[in-house]
Amino acid sequence: MSAKMIFFTTAYDEEFLTEEEALEVGNYRKHIWINNALKKEESYRENQLWGGVYYLSPEEHVTEVLITLGQHLNWTLRDNKQNIHGYTVWDCKPYSGLQQDAKYSKTVSDTEGIEVAIITYDSVTHQVKSGLKIYKFGNKPIPWGEPGSVFDEDSEIFFRFSEDGELDAVHVNDFLFSNDFAYTATQFFRAAGNFFQEMGLSEEEIYYYTHAEPLVPNF
Repeated sequence: MSAKMIFFTTAYDEEFLTEEEALEVGNYRKHIWINNALKKEESYRENQLWGGVYYLSPEEHVTEVLITLGQHLNWTLRDNKQNIHGYTVWDCKPYSGLQQDAKYSKTVSDTEGIEVAIITYDSVTHQVKSGLKIYKFGNKPIPWGEPGSVFDEDSEIFFRFSEDGELDAVHVNDFLFSNDFAYTATQFFRAAGNFFQEMGLSEEEIYYYTHAEPLVPNF
């Protein structure tokens, strides 16, 4: 069995740290890889383990794992890994002690490990409670720009869904349509106009990003 550890800052841009730098900073995240697969993501605050994410294997028992991890900490177990239409889907179940929380989520990542959807469900009814879908268009040609011009590398739009599964808010990380970053659904569609069509998205793709379901793209 081979194992390795990678240290990160807690910042959004996720800068790498050496172990010595992490211990000096005190607030950091540690990823533990076993046999080239991410097994555990530990979060530290003032050099104390706070909790994190654990990737549960089919042969592992939930209760035994939580007791080993430390049931007084804040853990989310990821299990039921699936490959659907080329996307990786995980169930993400937060626990309080040995009790699963009232909500859980499913995450969808592309072949590069980049998340495109995170949908939260009721643990009993499995109805949508909230969600997020992400349309990334970094480095794509700007339809109305000069020949050869492209969008910034990190260009993306966040579509947020409310408890009833309806599109509630949209966040754009650039002044793409106006001098605003955040929009209601109505404001966004009014400001965006034919943006998606100009970007070459199909009706199926547009529907996917602007609705909580389906969970996994079929394109």
